[in-house]
Amino acid sequence: MAATRRAKFNTARHSLGILRAVIVTCRYRISATYIRQLSFSLQDAVENALASVVLRQALLGVGIAAEYSKEPVFVHLKTIDMRRMVEWKEIITPSATSSTHIDAKKEEALYEDRLLRSLEKCHEPVWEELAGKPGWKIVVHHDPRQLGLKDDTDDALLSFDISFCFHHAYSDGRGGYIFHGDLLRALNEGTRPTELQKHILYLPRPPTLPPAMSDLIPLSLSWAYILRTVWTEIAGAIPMPLFLRRLLGFEPNETEIPWTGAPIDALNPKTHVRTLFKLEDEAQLKRILAQCRSHKTTLTGLLHALIARSLARHVKDRSFRSSTPISLAGYADPKVAGSTFTPGETIHCLVTGFQCSHGLDTAQRLRRSGDENGTRVGEDQAVWALAQDMTARLRAKAVSLPRDDIIGLSSLIGDWHEFFRKKFGKARADTWELSNLGSLAATDAGVSESENAVSSQDVEKAGWWFIDRAVFTQGNSTGPALNINVAGVSEHGIYVTVCWQDGIVDVELVEKLVEDVQAWVAGLV
Repeated sequence: MAATRRAKFNTARHSLGILRAVIVTCRYRISATYIRQLSFSLQDAVENALASVVLRQALLGVGIAAEYSKEPVFVHLKTIDMRRMVEWKEIITPSATSSTHIDAKKEEALYEDRLLRSLEKCHEPVWEELAGKPGWKIVVHHDPRQLGLKDDTDDALLSFDISFCFHHAYSDGRGGYIFHGDLLRALNEGTRPTELQKHILYLPRPPTLPPAMSDLIPLSLSWAYILRTVWTEIAGAIPMPLFLRRLLGFEPNETEIPWTGAPIDALNPKTHVRTLFKLEDEAQLKRILAQCRSHKTTLTGLLHALIARSLARHVKDRSFRSSTPISLAGYADPKVAGSTFTPGETIHCLVTGFQCSHGLDTAQRLRRSGDENGTRVGEDQAVWALAQDMTARLRAKAVSLPRDDIIGLSSLIGDWHEFFRKKFGKARADTWELSNLGSLAATDAGVSESENAVSSQDVEKAGWWFIDRAVFTQGNSTGPALNINVAGVSEHGIYVTVCWQDGIVDVELVEKLVEDVQAWVAGLV
């Protein structure tokens, strides 16, 4: 099964070690009583559910061969040892010193910090033995006490965080949500597939993979777009005097060169992860969304503006460039998709990106306005103006898709390995990337949205599994200086992380960004 163009893009990045894993983590909740009443072990329950997901999602049942070549291929795996696909990882925090609310909050914060440290480690290794084992796994993070494994008298609501870690050729971030929705449903069904025998999942028939992006998405290119892009890439590579390069638009003026952190370092896989902010109270999130609507913008637009405002304060007299991933799943041609691809149900990697430049004048305006308004972001017209502008640009891009997108020219790249090697040691393209997965739907989180809707409290009483938190993290050594990742669960708020490669950005700058954004978000809720 030949790898698709997009898969070649991602296999090249992985084989070079520059993008090793994307991770979507969800917190699963279940009553201790249910765990103790299981007729099989908790480990078997998770393994059975995971096997059901693999049987449902074709891409999860294949390996990748010849990843270092120009023509990698997906390979049919006739068997998968499910014990190799699940890692159980304990996160033990000191017990709270008292039963006070403050102590419980401190213990929760310590657990979350150790969870993020674990996720950092999950971003470092490359996927090995890809020709014989899929390039994904789950890591079950848990505190044994919360799971009731060491205290069989507690009837509390237990929790553990399951991280779906995957090679980007298998899925995109939204596919992570699909995975967790499928896993949750399988856990609640509580059955073992007949194809799973003694921890081995048997897959005798080759899977029917979903169509390639180039077939599934009706990408089209105008001649004007083709000529403009090719001219920039080819003519821009021709040696010529600096003044001529600037005259022809191949070389920006110094004030137009965006700050993007340190140059690309392809040899350092270490990724740092921090919580940018979180809103666990859905009412707080709704208040922010209401303000966004009143200013004719979106949460994505607002977050872009807040990040730009903070960086303008601390990285002075520099312009910036942002990038926003956009899902292409909604543009799939139903005639091509057939029965092998359903948007929102089939795991696939269908994503493009949209770059926006934020000139020095914008940065200076944000800085001046920030000095005048301080933490009163709600009164900062410069912030709302940028948020509106970003929203308008993103909506215009969404309307134009799938026409005139850079993905449509990917067939012109014959050697992705060489394409990325040429970037090593050079400046990054973007200052930050803001990837907003939106919220995991209530139905996928274990709470029905039908006319017979039930709340999380009802789900808990009924003894069902449900999800009440999502965390999204990623690392890309040739990517932007900062990755901002937004994830959430319907009716349970959002969790926003910031990720960066070791040595590319000063930790002090990230700490200032976190401090700024947390203070400004608090002022908005």
